[in-house]
Amino acid sequence: MNLIDERLEELKSKALACSDCPLAQTRTNVVFGEGNPNTPLVLVGEGPGAYEDATGRPFVGRAGQLL
Repeated sequence: MNLIDERLEELKSKALACSDCPLAQTRTNVVFGEGNPNTPLVLVGEGPGAYEDATGRPFVGRAGQLL
């Protein structure tokens, strides 16, 4: 595992444990990024919708269909 992968895993662990904002009280899953961390293009969504929260994956709902 390279340094970027290690840092992303560390960040994901922190996100999974985070309870600092009200979203932590109502979410089902943390929707973390997925894909190649070395890509030249990154898509960032405003926030997870119901489908994303249910699956824990980004862009599986209406926004993903639009993309």
